[in-house]
Amino acid sequence: MKANFLPMALPLFKSGNGPQNRAESEIQQPPLIRTVTLRSVVIGALLVPVLCAWTLYSEIVAQSTELAVMSLSVAAVFALLMLLLLNALLKRFLPRFALTRAELLVVYTMQSTSIAISGVGMMQFLHISLSNVFHFATDENGWKQYFPYFQRLAFPDPSALKAYYIGKSSFFLTDHIRAWIGPICVWSLFLLALMGTMLCLNVILRRRWVDQERLTFPITALPLELTREGGGRSFFTNKAMLSGLAIAFLLQAAAGIAYLYPSIPFFPIKPSDSRLNLTAPPFGLLSPFVASSPWNAIGDLQMGFYPMVIGLTYLLPLDISFSCWFFFFLRKFEDVGATALGFRDPGASAAMARIPYYGEQSFGAFIGFAIFSLWSMRGYLKQVWQAALQRKSEFDDSGEPLSYRAALIGLSLGFLFMVGFAVWLGLAAWMAVLFFLLYLLVVITYTRIRAEAGMPWVFGPDMTPHQFLAAMQGTQSMGMGNMVALTQFQWMDLDYRPTLMPHQLEAFKIAAESRVNQRRLFGAILLATALGIICAWIGVLACYYKYGAATSHVDSWRTSMGSSPWYLLDSWNQNPTKFDGPRMEGVGFGILLTGALMLARTKLMWWPLHPIGYAVAGTFTMPWLWCPTMIGWLIKILVLRWGGMKLNRIVMPFFIGLILGDYISGSIWALIGCFGGISTYKVIPI
Repeated sequence: MKANFLPMALPLFKSGNGPQNRAESEIQQPPLIRTVTLRSVVIGALLVPVLCAWTLYSEIVAQSTELAVMSLSVAAVFALLMLLLLNALLKRFLPRFALTRAELLVVYTMQSTSIAISGVGMMQFLHISLSNVFHFATDENGWKQYFPYFQRLAFPDPSALKAYYIGKSSFFLTDHIRAWIGPICVWSLFLLALMGTMLCLNVILRRRWVDQERLTFPITALPLELTREGGGRSFFTNKAMLSGLAIAFLLQAAAGIAYLYPSIPFFPIKPSDSRLNLTAPPFGLLSPFVASSPWNAIGDLQMGFYPMVIGLTYLLPLDISFSCWFFFFLRKFEDVGATALGFRDPGASAAMARIPYYGEQSFGAFIGFAIFSLWSMRGYLKQVWQAALQRKSEFDDSGEPLSYRAALIGLSLGFLFMVGFAVWLGLAAWMAVLFFLLYLLVVITYTRIRAEAGMPWVFGPDMTPHQFLAAMQGTQSMGMGNMVALTQFQWMDLDYRPTLMPHQLEAFKIAAESRVNQRRLFGAILLATALGIICAWIGVLACYYKYGAATSHVDSWRTSMGSSPWYLLDSWNQNPTKFDGPRMEGVGFGILLTGALMLARTKLMWWPLHPIGYAVAGTFTMPWLWCPTMIGWLIKILVLRWGGMKLNRIVMPFFIGLILGDYISGSIWALIGCFGGISTYKVIPI
């Protein structure tokens, strides 16, 4: 793999007293490893329940900015900004109590590695899936036939769910707590095992991806720049940064005001605005040219102008940003080709109509990317293994977040616990092993995508490990017990955006850049994770018992997602399938093409295509992001061509300002929604 050098490793915002060039920076930078102080851990721990409650209320009740689903957590960034404001006052009036940069970053990483647990794809999907199966079960839908296969300890007592759905009650009643204590305990243990397994995986991968390959980690750019010199003035007085911040903030502020008062004009930013759909009449500029077959297969082509996406894209290597939008358009033209060849004609078989199997290709790309990446680092993994066995090794793990021996033991125990948990729910052992292997491979690729591409949000492949197992095994031979047990894990397979493994590795990257003691940070992350799980349970249940999961006071989409696993189980049960060869071929093709793209990047220095672009093309990521990604890529091309690296460093703060402006605006609208008791404009994601 080609090495990517982190453009954010050096300060972008020079202060009058700091080093002015790389050599001076390296000479003056002390080799001191900064410890994780008790007060930073205490502050971080106290903030976890506050941000968790804010996230849940904003997303479920106010239905405003989604604070937990972004790769760069909105809630964590806003909390960091508030701490920086407080720290500025402390520096001026009580300098001895001011927080250091290391302490600020410890607090930030504790939030970024915990708040996502309360989001969609995690707790917001888990608890509602355990409830909906009872509340919406009828004689007509047949869900009651699944009840005998349930482990009662893993589900709430149905007698306490009426108040959960109609609201105007409280979770903090004896009957309600007793009804939920079982699932809270057993699923919390599973979540701890899952997060711990990911954390141990990150310990093993950290040296390779952070120190050796020097991946860009664009998501870490903003917190690292915000906290330089403990939040020095050089960042906040930079004119380029302030210009970007002002543009993003004003655009989003105008859109937010227009949301409340529709008569006020504004510049449309999000692809959900019908005026930005290039292929849909009456506004679509391309609609006359794609009205007939085969060009109508292009479907919707929605532009978007998210300032933060443009800003993050500018921080990326050009081959990655180019590949993301290139493969998106290639996918569109594949649709046109399949239609022209008659694969979408009326009467075509289901197998033919699915050609070219995007979801399956994408799943193969995710699996193949992880496998080939691990294979390419086999020498590195051998050294890790030898260090774990305390044999002769090139690696000293004393500075790692955890010793390699402890990491391998933790990884093994965590994986075995998850498999045992699935077997307890009724899943066959071999199927549990395969499911969690596939899931972790997808998450490894997802983490790599975040480390290299830094996309603001990334969905998983359209084909999930659940669907792969159903296509490989055939549901008619799986058996009801296996299907019911496997369905109980679909909540973690629906939306990968809040997956914690990327956040954890980014925390280790931040620690490496700021010279924070990684081993103590590991403990702080574990504490934040445990607190995040507890706070997510309490917060989400308190929210629904007060406002009602089946009322108009909450986001109905989130309630509906709790039924998704049981509808999937219905489809498996009512329409049993055999081994699906074409879908498996699509997966195999995705694996092979990913391997070919990775090999080309290794052997051909001029090769312009990155396999990450191919992987995300089969997800729901790029339909929202292709336009701002292309804009960010084009601007960077022009800057480098006209002004070279000198101009690049001058304008880069502007793009960081775009990110910050979006986040400040989104946070303010979320606060207005929470304290004003109204539904406000959702700055991000859509």
